[in-house]
Amino acid sequence: MEQDGDTTEAIHMSLVDVLISIGSAGLAVFSLPTVLNKNSQVPRKTASIPSASILTYFVPLFAISGLDLTAITIAGQAVVWWLIVA
Repeated sequence: MEQDGDTTEAIHMSLVDVLISIGSAGLAVFSLPTVLNKNSQVPRKTASIPSASILTYFVPLFAISGLDLTAITIAGQAVVWWLIVA
């Protein structure tokens, strides 16, 4: 009986991991035009440094919690934001 609960919990954890990862990957992809367009009107340093820092902070937290796919996609998103800052 206990094994079924563990299996259900693992499936829910995997579903959460996939859904968050899809959102994170989408945000990273849709942020790329800002990175590539240096003339964009986005205030690069003031708006992006806090975002990049927060995303970087969350990567190990997601990894520790077992959401490995989410940790990878959040890391990708953090890289994009650090490129915006650069």
